[in-house]
Amino acid sequence: MRTGKKFRGEKIYFFFLLSAILFHIVDSFWGYFYTSKQVIALKIDTTFYMFAMATSILFWAYFVLRYLGLNKKEKRLILILNFAVFGFQIVTTIINIFYPILFSISEDCTFKVEKVRYANLSLQILIFLIVSVYMFLSAKKQSGSDKRRHYSIALFGIFMIVAITLQVFFPLLPMYSLGYLLGICALHAFVFRDLLEVKEEDLSEAKHQVLIDPLTGVYSKHAYIDIEEEIEKKIDTNSMNDFAMVVFDLNNLKETNDTYGHEVGDNYLIDSAKLIGEYFKDVPIYRIGGDEFVAILQDKDYENKEMLVKSFNKKIDENVENNNRVIVSCGLANYERNRDTTIIKVFTRADRNMYARKQQLKSH
Repeated sequence: MRTGKKFRGEKIYFFFLLSAILFHIVDSFWGYFYTSKQVIALKIDTTFYMFAMATSILFWAYFVLRYLGLNKKEKRLILILNFAVFGFQIVTTIINIFYPILFSISEDCTFKVEKVRYANLSLQILIFLIVSVYMFLSAKKQSGSDKRRHYSIALFGIFMIVAITLQVFFPLLPMYSLGYLLGICALHAFVFRDLLEVKEEDLSEAKHQVLIDPLTGVYSKHAYIDIEEEIEKKIDTNSMNDFAMVVFDLNNLKETNDTYGHEVGDNYLIDSAKLIGEYFKDVPIYRIGGDEFVAILQDKDYENKEMLVKSFNKKIDENVENNNRVIVSCGLANYERNRDTTIIKVFTRADRNMYARKQQLKSH
């Protein structure tokens, strides 16, 4: 049903979080295998650590593309940079299985970082730096949620730059994981706000669809029930101001549907609602049945009620004389404070007056 604003990259963000979780799980086992000196398990875990790191960065890149809605040039830049990191990480990790160029682990479980690993981390720092700077510069040209989104990606990159730099100097500490964790927390704060905005807009759109009649564009029966309950409460507490109700009913809608089809009948309804709106401007109009409408007049509209109904009836009389098919009967009734204990009583009198008008029109 979602017709309003959408959260871009929702699915890919989910996969990015899953890849990040996998990365942290693999990293959490690393300390156990290292301290317990399980050499083979440590080698396997470190290898998976490298693969998980590459995969999570790739998902992050695709999330950035969807989340920011970048143009082709920007997409190409992000993809080239991140595929460079991904490809370099995967290739060097596979090579490391046979020949230690990223890391090596001796028989006594001494972990050694090799030179290519430093090159790998330096490449990641460079790419996160490029993306972060680009995001900060691009954010100045954006506004609203788009500006916020660019800043969130830049902030994630800063956390990663700091964490990876610390990882270079402290290779045995989980600095990369810590930076990832802080970066995702910061990013998720922005993402969560976007999700809330989308849900609020969806809720508003859903409420709009419920309260507006889809055919005629006036308020629906659901909206009428809401206002009816509101007025009832005010009547019960004797706090309701003066108001009047006008009940409208289309003449010969059933005959129109039977003779010309429902499409013509629907157009008759649309034209009738439009005509009512022309004469009862700024007045809430509700479609409460197939061919029945209600207007509730308050304040200035209440003061001008007689004139409004008279003008409308004059137009209908002209339609009858000119054989215009839009013939709408209406009946007016005022709320009488000492007499009406419910809104139904006001409606009943207006409905009775509407039927009297209908009979009058039929006798023409």
